[in-house]
Amino acid sequence: MEKNHIEHNKVVNYSLDSFPCGALVTNSSRVITYINSYFTKQLLWQPNDLIGKSVDVLFTQSSKIFFQSYLIPTLLHEKVCEEMQLIIFHADGRRIPITVNASLSADGGIYWSLFNASKRDKLYEELIKTRETLEIQAEKLKLLASTDELTELLNRREMKYRSSLMLEQAARSHYSVSLLMLDVDHFKKINDTMGHLEGDRVLKKLGQLLQGFGRKTDLISRFGGEEFLIMLPDTNKSDTLLLCRRLHKLIAEIKVGDSSLTVSIGVSICDEQISFIDLFTQADNAVYKAKSRGRNRTEVHLNNS
Repeated sequence: MEKNHIEHNKVVNYSLDSFPCGALVTNSSRVITYINSYFTKQLLWQPNDLIGKSVDVLFTQSSKIFFQSYLIPTLLHEKVCEEMQLIIFHADGRRIPITVNASLSADGGIYWSLFNASKRDKLYEELIKTRETLEIQAEKLKLLASTDELTELLNRREMKYRSSLMLEQAARSHYSVSLLMLDVDHFKKINDTMGHLEGDRVLKKLGQLLQGFGRKTDLISRFGGEEFLIMLPDTNKSDTLLLCRRLHKLIAEIKVGDSSLTVSIGVSICDEQISFIDLFTQADNAVYKAKSRGRNRTEVHLNNS
């Protein structure tokens, strides 16, 4: 298939063999009647291997199914189809991904152009891997932004955000919520007498203990310094106090020198709509009461106190 073109009084011959893609013609019976040299040079098919043969010899089984069930019906309806993704065989048996454009002629023949899509698929795979890497990095950044570096618990900002959501849900669902504030007793003394490395070790150990102690639905944070918060959804007063007793016993297993670690716990319980700030203030007042009454104890905020 060649065409002459006069350009500045010079005859230039154009051929489909000059184009860097496969050109293919099939008749109304889907028999190949023409191939350009791309098939021989790039895919190593000889003309006698394809001319007069069904186009099916080129396609993998999955592409045959797609060809019959989608590409042909599209051609019959639209007379043209663009950028269809198929897989054909190289003469040596390798599978080559291609992009196909095709048009249907009035006599039922089909004119095909085939573009090797191997590099496109490789680029696509690289893009997928890059996106996955970026998603992992984004998750890491999100985790860093929402957690305390030392204890790996929720940080202050994330705790306030999630707690507000939990309180809103509790108000809609009419269940109670308990907020525990834990303050490490005599923490300044630990830092002053044993050093900040020991203080960090104690905080990290306490964070690990609280993380293992809590339920999946609980919110646990290092709210600042030696202050920790635990929000317990759907937990009444008696269950909350039982948990506090267990906490005192478990925390006493953390040793600081020859002594056991102790904390003062303030508890606030709500069964109606309340803001996080108000609930936090109540628990903070209860902690102050626990400190003033000797430490290493739990005090509950009373609405009439």
